[in-house]
Amino acid sequence: MSVLDIPLRKALQLFYAPQPLRAKILKEDIRLDRKKESGGSRSRGGDFYLPFWSDVKTHISGDGDLTPLIDVRISSNKSYKRLYSLLKDGVLELLSAKLRWSNEPIEIVAQSVHGNLHIRDLRGTIRVKDALHARVREEYVRVVYPYFSEEPALPEEGGRLGLWVMQQALKEFGSSDMRIIDPLRRTFFSPITTPLQGNEESVFRSNYRSLVDDWERLKRE
Repeated sequence: MSVLDIPLRKALQLFYAPQPLRAKILKEDIRLDRKKESGGSRSRGGDFYLPFWSDVKTHISGDGDLTPLIDVRISSNKSYKRLYSLLKDGVLELLSAKLRWSNEPIEIVAQSVHGNLHIRDLRGTIRVKDALHARVREEYVRVVYPYFSEEPALPEEGGRLGLWVMQQALKEFGSSDMRIIDPLRRTFFSPITTPLQGNEESVFRSNYRSLVDDWERLKRE
């Protein structure tokens, strides 16, 4: 996947990954791009985390329980076992101890939330895809975007940058509605717990320019 068209969660991972991991991920993406250009398939076999996130939505809406849902996923694909189990525990702890939106029934809006941020001078598109759209009665909504990467943890700055991108890409929602969760660290970011400092655009652009530069250098090499 070219860094010029990249999911937000992957951009954040690459911003903060140790250099060897960052180079490894970029080289693999370049290899897959060249494979596709030569007529092969670029697919890695689908989004590893998509089934997990679908089950989280079912759980929050009250239409199922996350533990048995994940058990079924694991029984169907053993490669899910380690990470899905860790993610499940993290999500359940976040929901019980930290997010606690309300005791009222929560409605998961059928259509997930999608949006893009265009960095035009760098020809880049940052995609916010499949965010969870939760509505509590008619009082308020929450738009929740997951960060799944095992390495690195998402730092406080990364949480702020992610919230800023969501606010730019999802203009139909209020800025206070945004949330980013990092289930593996039992951490979440919101405009209240992680208030923006006003420099998020410049920091994001600097990090993104560095990422594009690395990608282009590795392509030449």
